[in-house]
Amino acid sequence: MNSTFIPKGFQISPLIAVSSCIWFTLVYVGLLYFSKKHRICDENPGLTNSHPQVILHRIKATTISCIISCSSVWAVIYYNNGFMNHESLYSQIITLLNLLGLYIPNDFYYLFNINFFPLGLTMILFIGPLFVEYLDETLPFQSRYNFANYNYAFTTLIGFRNYIFAPATEELVFRSCMISLLHYAKISYVKIIFLTPLVFAIAHIHHAWENYILFGRSVGAAKRAIFISAFQFSYTTLFGWYATFIFMRTGNFFSPFITHSFANMMGFPMINFSIYPKKIQTLIVLALFLGILLFSILLFPMTSPELFGETSLYWN
Repeated sequence: MNSTFIPKGFQISPLIAVSSCIWFTLVYVGLLYFSKKHRICDENPGLTNSHPQVILHRIKATTISCIISCSSVWAVIYYNNGFMNHESLYSQIITLLNLLGLYIPNDFYYLFNINFFPLGLTMILFIGPLFVEYLDETLPFQSRYNFANYNYAFTTLIGFRNYIFAPATEELVFRSCMISLLHYAKISYVKIIFLTPLVFAIAHIHHAWENYILFGRSVGAAKRAIFISAFQFSYTTLFGWYATFIFMRTGNFFSPFITHSFANMMGFPMINFSIYPKKIQTLIVLALFLGILLFSILLFPMTSPELFGETSLYWN
């Protein structure tokens, strides 16, 4: 990433940066419920979050929220004299795209690394679940692999939302937009990595209300909705730490986007040990621990900024 687009010493106040992050979240979630016609509520009993009308509405709403968030980043930098050396709007847009990590390296070596090193690291973490899929012969080109699942992921509206659109927009808003401003507020690596994903996780809590309605508005429905949301909050926070780290190390949007999409495809590991013999169960446990061990060892080497071109703007 070329860090010379913004003048050296440029800085914004932490209050502006944090307020902007809150604004991004409110816009991202708020626009989902702007249309009464597409809300999941008692007045629309036939709607769920997988209904085509709801998906299409949320795609439109989220697209608008992304435009607003990216424009807000530009506005914050512009009105704080971050573009003082760039008079043309074109130069400002190029600067903005670089800050958001929306650039493609000219060197194929760096392009390959940006896309596949973080993905490979994530696959290492999933060695255990991938080993289980190997045992079940459900990996690509194995006998029980279902190509219909592949088609579902890339040719259906639900698949497009789950594996392409949602990861892309979430990474753009909750990683690219937020980190670009927090960085210039001189907030530390540690705070950015461990605190911004909490905003990302909180943004998913709105699903609790939807689940409460879908499960029947009872005490049991409330408990179930709270449990699901608590689990989702924990999982999205953990993944958010990782995705934030990846973005800061690479300085590129596509690295966390690809890892996010892969993580969505894999889902949270739910392994039924009881269906396997004792020896196989032991191998699965070893594979799970091996994945965690190798991931811990390779986390920094496989995300070294030197692998991705120039030193990352966000990890000097």
